[in-house]
Amino acid sequence: MNKKRTASIILDVAIVICAAVCLYFLYNYMESGVWFVILTVVMALVVLGVILYELGCRSKAHKRKKKRNPAISTLILLGEDDRPIRVWDLTGKVGLLIGKSSGEYEVDIDLSDTDYHTYIDPEHGLLNYNESGWWVQDTSYRNGLSIIRQGKELVLGSNAPARLEPGDVIRVAHYTRIAVN
Repeated sequence: MNKKRTASIILDVAIVICAAVCLYFLYNYMESGVWFVILTVVMALVVLGVILYELGCRSKAHKRKKKRNPAISTLILLGEDDRPIRVWDLTGKVGLLIGKSSGEYEVDIDLSDTDYHTYIDPEHGLLNYNESGWWVQDTSYRNGLSIIRQGKELVLGSNAPARLEPGDVIRVAHYTRIAVN
């Protein structure tokens, strides 16, 4: 829990305690009447407001946490007509090498038989998983790697990993596309 959140909870607890003390004195030392009813309603609304605020904060934090760590389970090689050609399951994996397998190199995502394989380096990119999700990094020495997200292209620089999200498309060497699901 960060310092801002801790301070917010302490402030909320202090407000609720003050409201409870005020209600105690209100019921024990004030006579019934219009002011009694008004002050009772105000104090009850303050306590209810703090409770609703805290519930809202927890709900937002839960949604942010869900959004921050989306579940990515497969990669799909797309053909020119967006048809799936090949699927790679990511279950249980923490690191994958994108490129072309040969006598020297053994890669996890082998693109050596794709239409544009001549543009792909033997070790073209890396996929790594950590607690925040899947990350992709360009390791090519030519033709690069990019991510297409919501119609916008993010070209990756060397040694500059980017976090993947479901719905992204990894573009390898400008022409080969791998959908992230």
